Amino acid sequence: MLDQIAAPRSRVDVPSAMTLRVTATAEATVVAVRGEIDLPALARLRMRLGDELDLAPRALVLDLTGVVFCGAGGITELLVAASEAHVTGVPFAIAAPGRAVTRPVRVLGLEQVLPIHRSVEAALEWLAVLPRLRGSGRR
Repeated sequence: MLDQIAAPRSRVDVPSAMTLRVTATAEATVVAVRGEIDLPALARLRMRLGDELDLAPRALVLDLTGVVFCGAGGITELLVAASEAHVTGVPFAIAAPGRAVTRPVRVLGLEQVLPIHRSVEAALEWLAVLPRLRGSGRR
């Protein structure tokens, strides 16, 4: 019976309930995400963050204040973005006050790896202080 069931010949794209908005200033680039960071959204999010990192902004803030769901793949993408930012030398922070992001990060023990702040403003303030903190350890 199973040998008579054929797999679909074309891929079915599931629409994502995620929107992205990029705002760039002299101080930082902010990528604002709204909606759900689920499987259909992952490639788009990865591509956008990669494009922004390729532009080598002074700093990059991922604004997740409008995220209502963040699946395991989304957490993986946050880790990839933080790693790529580190490798490229771009200071990186995440603004995520809601449980959709903070809870899985906390449960997985990733607070030390993912710099999460309560607001975009708090993330920008932290990024402004970060070079001084790094410089103080070089004496």
